[in-house]
Amino acid sequence: MTCLARRATCLCMASLLKLVLAFSNVANAAEVNPLRPVDTSSPRATLQGFTVTMDDIYLGMKDFLQGYEASQRLYPTPDERHKQFEVLSAAPKAIRVLDLSAIPPVLHDTAGAERALQLKEILDRIEWPSFNSIPDQEAMARASSKRWRLPGTEIDIALIEAGPRSGEYLVSAESVDRLPEFYERVKNLPYKPGAAAELSDAYRRVSSGGSTTIYDAYLSSPVGLELIVPIRWMLALPAWANARIVGLASWQWLALIGGLAVCLGFVYWMNRLGSFLARRRTEESSPGWHAVLTPLAIILVCALPVPFLLLILRIGGAPGVGITFVRTCALYVSAAWLSMIGANLLADAFVASEHLRQRSLDSQLIRLAMRFIGIAIAIGILIQGAYELGFPAYSVLAGLGVGGLAVALAARDSLANLLGSILIMIEKPFRVGHYVRVTGAEGTVEDVGFRSTRIRTSDNSVISIPNSSVVDATVENLSLRSMRRQRFLVQVTYDTPRGKLEELVAGITRLLADHPMTNKVNINVRFNDLGESSLNILVYFYLETADYSAELKAREEILLRIMDLAKQLDIEFAFPTRTLVIGAAAAADVEMPQTPLGAIRGTAAR
Repeated sequence: MTCLARRATCLCMASLLKLVLAFSNVANAAEVNPLRPVDTSSPRATLQGFTVTMDDIYLGMKDFLQGYEASQRLYPTPDERHKQFEVLSAAPKAIRVLDLSAIPPVLHDTAGAERALQLKEILDRIEWPSFNSIPDQEAMARASSKRWRLPGTEIDIALIEAGPRSGEYLVSAESVDRLPEFYERVKNLPYKPGAAAELSDAYRRVSSGGSTTIYDAYLSSPVGLELIVPIRWMLALPAWANARIVGLASWQWLALIGGLAVCLGFVYWMNRLGSFLARRRTEESSPGWHAVLTPLAIILVCALPVPFLLLILRIGGAPGVGITFVRTCALYVSAAWLSMIGANLLADAFVASEHLRQRSLDSQLIRLAMRFIGIAIAIGILIQGAYELGFPAYSVLAGLGVGGLAVALAARDSLANLLGSILIMIEKPFRVGHYVRVTGAEGTVEDVGFRSTRIRTSDNSVISIPNSSVVDATVENLSLRSMRRQRFLVQVTYDTPRGKLEELVAGITRLLADHPMTNKVNINVRFNDLGESSLNILVYFYLETADYSAELKAREEILLRIMDLAKQLDIEFAFPTRTLVIGAAAAADVEMPQTPLGAIRGTAAR
């Protein structure tokens, strides 16, 4: 994302550098080595290299303006443009004498040029010592302090002791940061005789009495539009168009507001398009790619049109800094937003391609993993964005660590539920649709979310159990049983002969062995107990089915066949009876009549 924005900025800067005032060295074309940087081995070399480079730029631009004024042409010729480009090609040399470490990286391209101009404006208006009186490399090697201050000012040239430019003497970061303040103090002083005074006079003639300083001319000059509108026309704008409001000319504000309105309109209509496509979705399971339109539109606007507007309209000063900061924040926040949306969409696309159920544990695990990946990418993007805005990465990471600890302590239960959901998705003790028994609840699992598991009970109510409780509890997954245990008692009356009782036991055994749904290995039918009022036959077997409805149907068939078998053998089922003896003299048992009603008592595991 940063590379795209920087490339767009560089392309725009390359075209604008042909047209702006003030940054290059016309003598570069004659140099043996045009790549040689400004000598920064001592305060003398740094200051001398800066002033000589800037003076050459000023003189080259003065010649260009004088030639253009004398020609009476609307547009410069190709030769004049080529010479202008040669003049402007030395601008980076002048900027490199400044220590820009205190300026946010996102402002280096624009703030470096402005600070260099402000420093030159200051030097062209105040008296300062000759180069011979400024300490050179040998003098600084003997000096205890590796910092030299320009007499009568607070501008320091200091030795860089660490980093890629260690060993060089640069205008200190503190001085660079205060250059706008120093410039405001001296901008009303007249120029000393030299290249700056000559360039200022030439600009005044071409622009019919324009800006009073070269720096103001740089900020408000409309030559960024010279490929569309002739320079001569733009320099002759009426007074109201050149009136300065909060550091910018009126025409700049009008053009900036118009350009930003177009950009915001593009983002608005892309957002409307996304909402329209969202309403037209017919298949909820398909990925909603329309969700990327809004963040993608913001990224495109912040990476291309807005930087181009700032460069071509020469938006500098406080308005330029403010817009650049807002653009950078929007760019990186939208990129983080896009990464999270993209991770979710990729997860949905993968789930759809594998034909997984939308609410299954596998689908949830894929979504959770992609969500974590998206969050990690978003955090990395935000850290880079914070660095571009001038916040060191280590401080951002430290802030995230402290903030993460605070959030973890405040949302301890929520994090426990989230970790519980991860464990459930990894270990998979149950799936959506399974019939489970957990923490006293029993029912069918409908959903496993990141906070709770929803279960629909047999009475059609839905209960939500926190995932942390599910992980800590004993989970009985009844749907994973390949067989369902059946156990019940067949109770017959005490007057049943032994032979018929044995026939009944053997008949029930054959009945179960012949049934297609019973497990033939685990069949147990035994005369088990002498009950209070019945002879109890224990029936114990398994039905090979995982479906509860099929279990009930098979159990019913078996019970009905047992009843038919008992009827064929003329055996009556017993029910609880009690014999009462009234009076001791009778000395005879009085039996309560038994009603030939049957009873089969048993249990079946659900």
